[in-house]
Amino acid sequence: MLWSGHGRSRELVATTPEDRPLSVQIFSGRTDDLIRAAVWLQENGYEGVDINMGCPMAKVNGSGGGARLMCSTDSAVRMVEQLIAAVRLPVTVKMRLGWDSSMITAPQLAAAFEQIGVAAVTIHGRTRAQGFHGTVNRDGIRQVVEAVRTMPVIANGDVRTVDEAFRMMHETGCAAVAIGRGAMLDPWIFRRIQSTLQTGTAAEPDADEQLQFLQQHFELMQQQHADRSCVLFRKFAAWYGATLGIPEDLEDRLRRFETVGEFQQIIAAIRQRHGERARKVPTALLKVPNGPVEHW
Repeated sequence: MLWSGHGRSRELVATTPEDRPLSVQIFSGRTDDLIRAAVWLQENGYEGVDINMGCPMAKVNGSGGGARLMCSTDSAVRMVEQLIAAVRLPVTVKMRLGWDSSMITAPQLAAAFEQIGVAAVTIHGRTRAQGFHGTVNRDGIRQVVEAVRTMPVIANGDVRTVDEAFRMMHETGCAAVAIGRGAMLDPWIFRRIQSTLQTGTAAEPDADEQLQFLQQHFELMQQQHADRSCVLFRKFAAWYGATLGIPEDLEDRLRRFETVGEFQQIIAAIRQRHGERARKVPTALLKVPNGPVEHW
């Protein structure tokens, strides 16, 4: 918990001066805990608070947080209203369409949240019962957009390309698009969207920029995790291998390196052989929970 000084929580919200403005998402089924976390964020210089009402995971829902909050609209509105009153920061809410197809509460909640002063809502176009399976319901997101007057509605879900981002805006009428897993697959997607808006063409990163990104990623992990950085970075090897076209033998070395010096040797070899392997969007490498959502 943020307010209790839990080390893992503080590590998750660690940031840099360049990362501004920064809003932090918090979750709990207890109003007092949410307020304490929001006050801590305010006192420590963060610029916004986002309330998680969309997480489908059992460990979050089981304590009354995440998507479980959407099951009682009156209780959810009271909780958010009390949090808004406790801080000066803008408060936003991230939701799903509802608990399941028989309980679609997002339009009603969005309208109520606008009345009590919520700054914006983000809607993931699936129900909690869907988890990450199936497809996003853009009509459902549009119904949320139509339920409010002026409060921005941000659409989320299944946006992995520039075309999908523009399609989401066109089909839902949303004010903006939030990209989560799509940005993990393609960290240059935001620049592609911006350049498409400005010039009509998506700007592609060249080989030097891709390798600089890889190296900076590791250097930033070193700053935060010190001696653990080598082991922690290994889990990104498959992603970089597929995305940057790194030859498989060098990808394998990225999975096993143990020292900073060894990492630099691998980077030098990748620089010489970059593009030897065909690039692809590694969607299979982005892990989501498997099996029935009730087991998560």
